[in-house]
Amino acid sequence: MPKLLPIRIYGDAMLRKKSKEVDIDDPYLKIYIPNLIHTMYARDGVGLASNQVGVELRIIAIDPWWGLEEHKKNPRVLINPEIHHREGAQVSEEGCLSLPDIFAKVPRAMKICYSYQDQAGKRIEAEAEGYEAVVIQHEYDHLNGVLFTDHVSTLTKLMLKRKLKDLEAKARDGVNIADDIDTEP
Repeated sequence: MPKLLPIRIYGDAMLRKKSKEVDIDDPYLKIYIPNLIHTMYARDGVGLASNQVGVELRIIAIDPWWGLEEHKKNPRVLINPEIHHREGAQVSEEGCLSLPDIFAKVPRAMKICYSYQDQAGKRIEAEAEGYEAVVIQHEYDHLNGVLFTDHVSTLTKLMLKRKLKDLEAKARDGVNIADDIDTEP
């Protein structure tokens, strides 16, 4: 049975670190990746980056369409992802498991070309548009220590300032102390 991992929240230094490249042959991945996927679904997310659960590896789990009517779970794991090209523009409301109850309109590329390794180590080249592109860009940013609030306007940042300070108060010395975060399945 996969284990539920603790979500790091805003104010935790781990969220601002650039994640490290993954050695695809690391045996830890066989245990860790199912836990990452399980945590994404258990926390009702459509994406989750490793540093959000305190693991400094370049791995994201995504399932952009999960939760929509008649859509079954179909997680994808992107290891060592890279975004090579962005085009177009869109603005959509984003939230984040590491910033609970905070939402804002964020500008993103409409279409991206990206690559990643799958769990077998094969390099995959792919494209994404619309909402799927938003999810990938959001999670990719996490791997580089960037949060969605870094992309919002100055006025929006001012409006979110109080909520962000409150969240930051729940993280102390790099440890998440939020009341609603547990580590048991």
